[in-house]
Amino acid sequence: MKLTVNLFLLSVLLLTTLSCEDFFGSKKDATTDEIFEVGKRDPKEGDDVVGYAALLPFWTDITHGFQAPNDIMIGYDELLYVTDDLGLHVLDQAGREFKLLEFRGANAVAMDRNLNVYVSVRDTFRVRNNKGETEVYDLPVVYKLRNANGAGDLVYVDTLVFPFDDASLSTYSAQVRRLDKTRDDNYEKVKITGIAVLADNSLYLARTGPSNLIGQIAAPDNIVLEFNRITDAGQVTEKMRNVRQIRTINPTNPNTLISGLNLTSISSFIGPPQRERMSDTRGFLMTQGDTTQNIPYRVLWILATETVDGLVFTPNPQLLAQDTSKSNSFLYDNFKFKQPTDVTFTTDGTNYILVTDAGTDSLYLFQSNGNEGVNPPVGSAELKTINVSFGGFGAGPKQFKNPSGVTYFRRTVFVADKDNNRIARYRLTTDFE
Repeated sequence: MKLTVNLFLLSVLLLTTLSCEDFFGSKKDATTDEIFEVGKRDPKEGDDVVGYAALLPFWTDITHGFQAPNDIMIGYDELLYVTDDLGLHVLDQAGREFKLLEFRGANAVAMDRNLNVYVSVRDTFRVRNNKGETEVYDLPVVYKLRNANGAGDLVYVDTLVFPFDDASLSTYSAQVRRLDKTRDDNYEKVKITGIAVLADNSLYLARTGPSNLIGQIAAPDNIVLEFNRITDAGQVTEKMRNVRQIRTINPTNPNTLISGLNLTSISSFIGPPQRERMSDTRGFLMTQGDTTQNIPYRVLWILATETVDGLVFTPNPQLLAQDTSKSNSFLYDNFKFKQPTDVTFTTDGTNYILVTDAGTDSLYLFQSNGNEGVNPPVGSAELKTINVSFGGFGAGPKQFKNPSGVTYFRRTVFVADKDNNRIARYRLTTDFE
């Protein structure tokens, strides 16, 4: 009898000290956590096929809704920033929106390592033109913001207004010369289309517009502008100054490896997560979206080399060395793209180049050597890279309608699917554990 009572008391003690999860097993395993963090894998995706699997559901039902999302970026705070017709959405990695900053014409976004957010928008300014008349103009602007993620009060750290922050226009007369609404090259037609941040928090802006004369003091509209932080009394500030217009980019000739006709995006080679050592390269990737000309190479890798004469920007010639024994298609295949809208570089060691193309409604993946696709898994009979690019016009999980932005974090690809009003998410089947 004593033994029976003791066993009963021991059972009661175990039940009161152990939770239900401890006793019956927990739902909190790695697989379940991954599903809740990044989404449920499309059950139609087979395990035996190497390619991208959709992570469902895609993001559409956020607080304010998307209105034609056109760019997406993962920040060093590991939040997602999306620009669209409403402005700048801030979301966590589960797709929950907790902030919307309203901007007109928001079309590009980036973050530096100090967690300042840059957003390209349109804004109106009253300007006195060369005729002495004050008029209202709709101009391209890049705002530098602190606390865009809601960590504190929103602060406008700096405002870059064009043409006034283009250092090639050194006088007020030169700056307002094209602010004439009757001109075909009126500056209201100029756009800032891409933003990229380097390891030292300097900035590249991709610009496009109608005035592209070469050999002038004023830089052509189709160009990349570099901005550095201003030093004041020996201290580096957060104010930005245009220090270079990369004039080796040809604004009119489509048949070069360093042309820039209707630049639609730009990407550096750094990205989150935050870490002490990052690549200090000043090279970049850029895309050309001009649909009026036949452009053989629309996605370009530009090298930046330090010489005795300063920094020199040149094409990356290695991408033309196509080893057909390793792959069937390449980044520098002639006329590979129709209307590329965005490009990003994966900085987790995979070193993939991801491209969205509105002309083919597709997402492309390339290795850093230019080969399209991923290496075959161990034990595969494949001898060449496996092409995992996909797309086509539609609203299905592997289709797009005008994909306009792409970013990557923790093995997940996020695509701003503009005309489907959604953020689509994907993961390589080889990345599932």
